[in-house]
Amino acid sequence: MKSSDLWFEYWVETFALIFLVIGLVMAVGLRNPLFSYLTLLLTGVLAGRIFYQKRFKEPILPVILIILGFLFGYLLGNFWTSRLWSIILFGGGSVLSYYLHLKKIFVIFKSKGFIK
Repeated sequence: MKSSDLWFEYWVETFALIFLVIGLVMAVGLRNPLFSYLTLLLTGVLAGRIFYQKRFKEPILPVILIILGFLFGYLLGNFWTSRLWSIILFGGGSVLSYYLHLKKIFVIFKSKGFIK
């Protein structure tokens, strides 16, 4: 099997591992609990936006695995804050962002009527 065939077969796992490492490095680098919670809230908002964009256009499982890879990496390196509150803030940010996109309060750049 060629390496290009392996890439096309395991690209989701590769990106999930890369985002796991990114989440781990971000969590270890942010020692202030306020910045850590704020980062989790903003990445949750970004995850909700990505989920909204990809939900009907592509298979959604790879996107979910990559998002969960980042969250798992962040939780592994998050020593200074509560893991429960971290999950609540990330999930709350993603659900809020998805809802705001669904109700067209937040819009995507390529959508019609972006500038109101």
